[in-house]
Amino acid sequence: MSITAHFEVVIIGAGPAGLGAATNAASHKIPHLLIERREIGNTIFDYQLGKLVMAEPTRLPLRGHVPFTAGSREEILGGWQSAVQKMAVNTVRGEVSKIKKLDARFEIHGTNGIVTAKNVVLAIGVQGTPRRLGVPGDDQDHVYYTLSDPKALNDKDVLVVGAGDAAIENALALCDQNRVALLNRSAEFPRAKEANVAKVMEAIRKGKLKLLANAATVRVEPTTAVITTSDGEIVLPCNHIIARLGGILPRKFLESCGIKFPSEDPSAVPVVNSRYESNVPGLYLLGALIGYPLIKHAMNQGFEVIEHILGKEVEPADQVLVAEVLKTLPGGVSENLNSIRESLPFFKDLSDPQFRELIIDSKVHRMSKGDVVFERNDYTDTFFSIVRGSVAIDIGGGKSVTLNKGQFFGEMGLLSGRRRAATVRTNEEGSIFVESPRKQILKLNNSVASIKRALDQIFVLRALSTSLFPGVDPSLLSPVIEKATFKAFKKGELLCTEGEIGDAAYFVRKGSLKISRKDARGINVTQTYVPAGNLVGEMALLPGSDGKRSATVSAAVGCETIIIKKEDLLSLVESSPLVRSKLETIVAARRVENITQEQDIEHGALLDFMVAQGVTDADNFLLIDSDLCVACDNCENACAATHKGYSRLDRKGGQNFASVQIPISCRHCENPLCMIDCPPDALTRQSNGEVVIRDSCIGCGNCVRNCPYGVIQLVYDTKEDFSLLSMLGFKKKEKGPAKAAKCDMCSSLEGGPACVRSCPTGAAMRVNPKRMLEILETKRSLDHA
Repeated sequence: MSITAHFEVVIIGAGPAGLGAATNAASHKIPHLLIERREIGNTIFDYQLGKLVMAEPTRLPLRGHVPFTAGSREEILGGWQSAVQKMAVNTVRGEVSKIKKLDARFEIHGTNGIVTAKNVVLAIGVQGTPRRLGVPGDDQDHVYYTLSDPKALNDKDVLVVGAGDAAIENALALCDQNRVALLNRSAEFPRAKEANVAKVMEAIRKGKLKLLANAATVRVEPTTAVITTSDGEIVLPCNHIIARLGGILPRKFLESCGIKFPSEDPSAVPVVNSRYESNVPGLYLLGALIGYPLIKHAMNQGFEVIEHILGKEVEPADQVLVAEVLKTLPGGVSENLNSIRESLPFFKDLSDPQFRELIIDSKVHRMSKGDVVFERNDYTDTFFSIVRGSVAIDIGGGKSVTLNKGQFFGEMGLLSGRRRAATVRTNEEGSIFVESPRKQILKLNNSVASIKRALDQIFVLRALSTSLFPGVDPSLLSPVIEKATFKAFKKGELLCTEGEIGDAAYFVRKGSLKISRKDARGINVTQTYVPAGNLVGEMALLPGSDGKRSATVSAAVGCETIIIKKEDLLSLVESSPLVRSKLETIVAARRVENITQEQDIEHGALLDFMVAQGVTDADNFLLIDSDLCVACDNCENACAATHKGYSRLDRKGGQNFASVQIPISCRHCENPLCMIDCPPDALTRQSNGEVVIRDSCIGCGNCVRNCPYGVIQLVYDTKEDFSLLSMLGFKKKEKGPAKAAKCDMCSSLEGGPACVRSCPTGAAMRVNPKRMLEILETKRSLDHA
């Protein structure tokens, strides 16, 4: 590089985006320079040897002068090198240390000197600084942050950490000749290609590798790794750890160039306009720097940015996908897209490429006045944004809340995983909504700070407004909500202990809590359980109390709570007589409960039984009245006859309390742990609350292991063979692949579950927790009569 060199455009980074830009600049014969500190196509160069590289998204057309179809690492690198030579791209190897904006040009400082340019395209990606494990021992020699040759490892215990394409591909490449575990901090793979997810699911189903979902590394030892899981800590043997956690965005360098970020959140990416131009005029950002790590996206952006620099009008390559989503709306695609964006301030901090991706993954609905968007108690989890019109949210008691253009709803079901809290209807003819999938919103929730903040705050506001303080001015609740914090508790973990000084109240966002108090002998007796949507701990905070906790509160299942500090709750009470009145009503009712239930050991034992059996979190479960049961086993036999010989219930294996029995059969939990760890999302919840297993089940057994109540089993579909050898018993039936199976409420049969219909005495019944409690209390009162 020479200090006197000047170019129309300097492209920094020779990955997919940089190559797309450089080859297009060369095709237009404009003065350009491509600077790369390492290798051409370094993104691919660092892949493992022989790796198959997929060209996704498959529906997205490819633009430009660089070939890219699915193929091996070596084939793709060869094609890219040929394209650089064919197009006569002006390339230099070097590292850029500073980009300085002058009046009408940039100075690019690097290892070979200084060049100037009218425009700069930054396409440096994020792979230069890999994200580390961040736990004790992560600097040991057997911890790697890349994998160049999978064949170098053989007959080893290997832990691969990550949920992206790199982690999946490394795990798949290693599992044939090693014992491999893949650790995922969540239960989903939102950033991985669909083809990769399908492949890793197949490998898990076949037992070729082990999946540790909802897990995290605690520390690394010389030959083991300590892992925390939903069931506690485990020690995993491992000779090698491959951590593929992505790269760290070079924020310090970008900010030194004058580029601004939307927030201080480490996961935030710079915002660019539709031309990929940053807040610094003439400085363009592409690919992973703006949240687009996929190769095809980056190559298209590289091609398009040169067209923009030349002043040409060019539609983004994904315009055909946007058009497909917006086809029900009158008018042009760009016009409708801009109109939707202007209508939805919630997404204001998304870059244009991020917003386009959101729309491509969403559905657009046009609805008439009075149409139901979703019903109260539905188990759907999508997210709705109002583009035109308004909706009425029925909060019960004949009251409703109106939401207008620009607002959103559906966040309660999305974040809590529970039933829809209200029925939503359209108020106006021709209302337009964008329905976005849970996966896309969670991805944005994890990467855009303003979206996470807005979702959390509106969740608390609406939860408190609908469940505790209906009618209270939202402006009074807002200051409390802004100071609220979130905390998760594991099953059995204590929130607070009876007798201690209270400093906060807890709103249950997800899961349920167990409330217990000491009796005269000092024994903890369960008083009640509290499901999501309720407030606990407020009694010790209010004026007139002695400040001490009146009960011990623990997590009946894994819980998420919203914590409201004492001083914030008191300020709310002082600001609103209505809030004070409602809290006093709640507290008075709690005091009556405490007095009446204080010595009721039998009631406490009953609730302990219900909590232990998962009944408190159940939606619909099988109960057998032992006083009526004659042990005929008709229920089991009918279930087996309905499900190809496999009974979905075990009457004898269930637990008894007093004169009722809860057999081993699906409870269709409100917060189903089986769904959390289902990699292919085969377990799903229907609108009536029933948890079902779809055909996409891969038989990995995660749901079997994670169900606390043993209600799921792996069964093998058998192929019928009517040959003579088979009939004579000389040929065994062929086993098909293993699939998870559990009670499906006999949804394919008219008349309801076969187990209930086949019971000759009426002993078998499907009930909810409230109905079970009524039955047991009735039996108890008769016993004491």
